Amino acid sequence: MTRNLLLFAILLMGGCRQPSAQPGTTPNPTPVTSTLRSVASFPVGAAINPSLLTGKPLYRQTLETEFSSITSENHLKMRQVHPEKDRYDWSGGNTIVDFANQTGKRMHGHALVWHQSVPDWVTQFKGDSLAWENLLRDHITTVVKQYKGKIASWDVVNEAFLDDGTLRPTLWLQNLGPGYMARSFQYARQADPAVKLFYNEYGQEYSAKKLAAVLAMVADFRKRNIPIDGVGLQMHTNIDHPDAQIENAIRQTAATGLLVHISELDVRVNQAKTANFSPTDALWQRQKAKYQAIATAYRTIVPPAQQHGITTWNVSDADSWIPSFCQCNDFPLPFDKDFKKKAAYDGFLTGLKP
Repeated sequence: MTRNLLLFAILLMGGCRQPSAQPGTTPNPTPVTSTLRSVASFPVGAAINPSLLTGKPLYRQTLETEFSSITSENHLKMRQVHPEKDRYDWSGGNTIVDFANQTGKRMHGHALVWHQSVPDWVTQFKGDSLAWENLLRDHITTVVKQYKGKIASWDVVNEAFLDDGTLRPTLWLQNLGPGYMARSFQYARQADPAVKLFYNEYGQEYSAKKLAAVLAMVADFRKRNIPIDGVGLQMHTNIDHPDAQIENAIRQTAATGLLVHISELDVRVNQAKTANFSPTDALWQRQKAKYQAIATAYRTIVPPAQQHGITTWNVSDADSWIPSFCQCNDFPLPFDKDFKKKAAYDGFLTGLKP
């Protein structure tokens, strides 16, 4: 009797066993969701600001999931970081740099010298050329040393050329002459011998004269052994801009042999700057195509050793600078205001894939 009960129990347990996979088959794997950073062979970044980082959980979550590089949108610019002659404010910069370092993301600094971000004490500064030189040198040296070892690359000079290829008449040019640009790079290199140094500019894709001026500056710097490691193409563009012009700017910049960074990417859809604009499905698809075209051009034209990456200028449409700049509705980024992936995201993802 005992033997029969034992056999019955064994049979019963066998009947409860889960069916196993058939011989020669493998279980279906858990689907892996692709992200921008997971498909790209180079860094994919976003410019950010600290209030959004600490105040929007989805903002931080999207950054952690999708991006591998971080740029400070505003808080390392002179007006924010050096508001008074004898006072630096590191709070915003520290929040961003610490986030990047703690989450294993590359940190790109922006920007040491930019004419549109100077504090009042600088615009009101009175002094001879030596005093101005000391001001410039001390600012660059202090900021770069503050983040030495934490920031991998810097935009040293930003937007120094006009569309006609001439130097922009900034207070730096007026008080120090054209040599201020080269010396800015030298001061940055002295402050951190390991950091990568970039010149950053907008409009090379639509202004042949500006593109030529930037390339001539690079050639001059290299001839004179002025330290420069890369060029940033901001790429604030739109759905109508010809792909051929974008490709030309990327190709000519890559021909310098320097690192190439698409540094501030966004793609506008509201060309007429209509106040109550709402995109159609057709416009969304054109934005998708433009993101894909730009990512593909960068990936295929720039040699891998020169690919510093592609950075979007913030994360979601709600956080973009463009609506306040144009006083109109626009939706230029890959994520909508709720951080949902747009068609533009899909185009960007496709263009990034090797």
